[in-house]
Amino acid sequence: MQKNLAGDRERTAIIEAAYRCLAQPHDRPIRMSTILGRSGLSSRAFYRHFSSKDDLFLALLQQECDALTARLDRIVEDGVGSPADQLSSWIATMFDAVADPQRLMHFAVADSDEVRAAKGYREARERFHDERERSLAEILSRGRRDGTLPLADPGIDALAISALVSRVITGQKVEDRQAFAHARTRVTEFALRAVGALGAGR
Repeated sequence: MQKNLAGDRERTAIIEAAYRCLAQPHDRPIRMSTILGRSGLSSRAFYRHFSSKDDLFLALLQQECDALTARLDRIVEDGVGSPADQLSSWIATMFDAVADPQRLMHFAVADSDEVRAAKGYREARERFHDERERSLAEILSRGRRDGTLPLADPGIDALAISALVSRVITGQKVEDRQAFAHARTRVTEFALRAVGALGAGR
C-alpha cells in the first residue's frame, strides 16, 4: 500500500511537471530532462510509470478526458430532473470545465501542438469524443422515450450538440464572464429547441 502511494505521488509529480513546462511559452519541443528537473525525479522514476514522452503526453490528455467524462456520466447516473434539465446540465458541465483557470490550463496543454503530435493522440481523442457523446445520447434517448424531447435523434444530435458546444467554447474568451455565460445560454436554448424541448421545430 505504501509502495502504491509513493508510486502515485511520483506519477502525479511527473504529470504536474509536464503541465507546468508545456504551459510556459517555448519555441522548441520540451525536453524530457526539463520535465524531470521540474518534477525532482530521475529518469528511472519516469520509466516506472511511462514508456516514452508520447506516453506521458497521452496520460495528460487521458487525465483531463477521464475527469470530464466522469462528470458527464454522473448527470446520467443521477438522473436529476427531466431529460431537458439533464441536457442543460450536460452543456453547463462542458462550459464549466474550462471556466476554472487551472482546468483551462490543463485542457490547453492537453490540446497543445506537442501533445497532438504524440503517437496515438488521434485515437485517444476519438475515444474521448465517443465517451462524452454516449452520455449525451443517453439523455436524448430518455427524452425521446418519454416524449419531452420529441425531435431528438440521439446518435446524430449527440454528435451535433457536442460539436457545437466544443466549437463555441473554443471561440470564447473565458475572462469575459458575461459573454461566456451568454454563449452558454444561447447554446443551451438552441439545443433544447432543436430537440423539441422548447416546442419549436428544427
